Amino acid sequence: MQPLQINVPRLVEAALPFRLSFGPFVHYIQKQKQIAPDSGLTFLYDYLIHKFAPFASLPQPLEELVDTESIEELFTLIKYSVLPLITQGEEIPYAIGLPHHPFTLFYYSETFKQLANQSESQPPHSDLLTMRENLLRALYQLVLQKCYQTLASVAPSPWLTIKKKINGLTKYYRVRIDFRFMEPQPLRALPPLQASWTAFASNAIRTVEELPLALPLEQFTFEGFSFFLMEDVTEQATLLELKEVFVHLQSEEESGIYQRFEEALRNLCGQPVQIGLMPFLQVNGHYVHHAPYTSRSIFLKQSNQIMDEKTNTKVQQIMGSIARNSKPQIFNNLWASGEPEQRLLHRKGFRSFILYPLVVANTAVGMLEIGSQQEGALNEEVLRKIEQAIPLVVELLLYQRNQFRMRMEEIIRQKFTLLQPALEWKFNEAAWAYLRQENETDLPEDDATEVIFKNVHPFYGAVDVRDSSTERNKAIQQDLTRQFRFIVDLLQLPNLPTFQTPPEQLKARSWYWQRRLLEKLSPEEEEQVTEFLQQRINPYFRYLQQHYPKVVNQMETYAAATNATGLYNQSFLAYDQSLSRINKTVNHYLDQEAKKLQRLYPHYFEKFRTDGVEYSLYIGSAIAPWLPFQPEHLQQFRNWQLTSITQMARLTHQLLPNLPLPLQTTQLILAHAHPVDIKFRLDEHRFDVEGSYSIRYEVIKKRLDKAHIKNTHQRLTQPDTIALVYSSRPEMEAFLPAIQQLQLQKKLLPAVEYLEIDSLQGVSGLKALRLGVNYES
Repeated sequence: MQPLQINVPRLVEAALPFRLSFGPFVHYIQKQKQIAPDSGLTFLYDYLIHKFAPFASLPQPLEELVDTESIEELFTLIKYSVLPLITQGEEIPYAIGLPHHPFTLFYYSETFKQLANQSESQPPHSDLLTMRENLLRALYQLVLQKCYQTLASVAPSPWLTIKKKINGLTKYYRVRIDFRFMEPQPLRALPPLQASWTAFASNAIRTVEELPLALPLEQFTFEGFSFFLMEDVTEQATLLELKEVFVHLQSEEESGIYQRFEEALRNLCGQPVQIGLMPFLQVNGHYVHHAPYTSRSIFLKQSNQIMDEKTNTKVQQIMGSIARNSKPQIFNNLWASGEPEQRLLHRKGFRSFILYPLVVANTAVGMLEIGSQQEGALNEEVLRKIEQAIPLVVELLLYQRNQFRMRMEEIIRQKFTLLQPALEWKFNEAAWAYLRQENETDLPEDDATEVIFKNVHPFYGAVDVRDSSTERNKAIQQDLTRQFRFIVDLLQLPNLPTFQTPPEQLKARSWYWQRRLLEKLSPEEEEQVTEFLQQRINPYFRYLQQHYPKVVNQMETYAAATNATGLYNQSFLAYDQSLSRINKTVNHYLDQEAKKLQRLYPHYFEKFRTDGVEYSLYIGSAIAPWLPFQPEHLQQFRNWQLTSITQMARLTHQLLPNLPLPLQTTQLILAHAHPVDIKFRLDEHRFDVEGSYSIRYEVIKKRLDKAHIKNTHQRLTQPDTIALVYSSRPEMEAFLPAIQQLQLQKKLLPAVEYLEIDSLQGVSGLKALRLGVNYES
């Protein structure tokens, strides 16, 4: 038999030296002989030792002899020794060889050769990482057991998954690599044993990258051979694949998700069957025909039936009957069933069929159909396989039903729901236009539902919390610093027991994070430190609390400090409560003002939640054509805008003495004299500006939070001030009466700063007034 090389992905970077030898196999047999319970087995072991001993210490490499008859006879003996006697008559996919890169197989079954040579793709990256860790863990165990006489728990056998297509179906096979006939031989003096090596070999440390010092495997020769055994894992792999589909529900098109789901179910059945998966959708108590879903039903597609809630009572009755009977039905012979529906499927080429209605909390959510062109092909065994996936099928159906419900609500909101009383008339017109035009297919839907207001005057204001991101990060790091101070102090106690990870390693890692917290953490580091606390420190402290009475009091203290209101959340709690208090105050004020403002003149008003609060307001005759729109209305709104933002600055300032963390706010107004057009965006369910000049206004709004004073590094917005941004002098002068009025009322300070703003991306030439807020009046 000629050696066979299998080009698998490289699992270990270093080219580890493997050498074919029968010595470890002889050692294994000798050990088994010592513990053999009867003389019959002893005779067998003596025979094997007699046959293999002459080849166990040959000076000539065995690799040069593998194609000789005597060596092939030994491989045959290994096969009969390792494989269970009951399987000898079966064609088991097995091989004997060395697991270096590429795999070299000296003796193998024909099925192993066929499956290994026809694999079609590399395993997923996540599988490769697991394979790599399992292989390294097995090698660590070999070295620790054979060279250091250190016992570790048995690591999982390394494995490799291969994937191939057979008759249009995807099959998955797992190749397990048995290392029991492999022994490491050191090439030089053994390096000092590290506790972390044992921890990794025992799975207390997950990855090699976490080891302070890796075991130098390249300093060993691995002698012996590995036994490779291949098994069909299509069911397990397909179920994992189905679960993986749900990770992409929000990021992929539903049609692509369904196609992957359908293919996985077909692979799970192990036959070239047709799959139909359809959610039951109802409107006003009637099943409805929604083509993207109902077209997937095998029965409805083959019968050309449409679930029309008004005219097709027959389909309504059939669907109602299916929904009421929640038990899966297997039709081994469609023609023999005698029912019209089953005979219809028979005429369309189907011979056996499974109908599986799916019910959740007494509600029928959909049905799964499986059709085969082979009589008797669908049976209880296929049903058993499918039932493993039923919870996932139900999840997909619930997702589809929810998507349908959300789409219905969206259409209602888009076409018929009134956003604000001031706009009610316009949406009534749009809804009527939609109803009138819905049967005219040559008219684009957007034309019927278009809502646009031309030449309206925009107002924009923002109250922002100064340096909110910096304050948040600072609060988190303060909490973590206190927490790690306690952790490091406790881990320095003598004679602490080991659980999963040695306390010395926990202490070293905690010291590292304690030092890093003296500087700013990146978002990735925030995730890492949280993971370390949750997966390493917390389990260890729970273990100490239960098994180490000396630190019970400290553990109770720690547990109290880490709860939502404990010591180690105090800084963030102070930040969060302060931010919430500020936003609640500003929001409440704006809500009350918005109600009063509608009485001045009907307009469109919307708020946005950021770290503070922003609002946009549009006013003009297009919004209320039945009311004359006068220049006085514009001036009244300017007066309100400046007065209200001054009041919001004063309100947030009054909060400072009572805030756990004294966060300050900045205030900004954008003056814009030119009218803009706004259009209701059906896809976003909100108004947006329309037209090139109008878009410039929107660009300015989005850039202002980064604005700096020209030729300085100073931010335009500052605490205790109001920044009024404008492009032209008339825009600024329009606000002067309101400024002077508030100065006379001593709500604004007399001094006014006239500033130029640095060019922003896509915007230049902006200017600003900066007004000081007077808190003394």
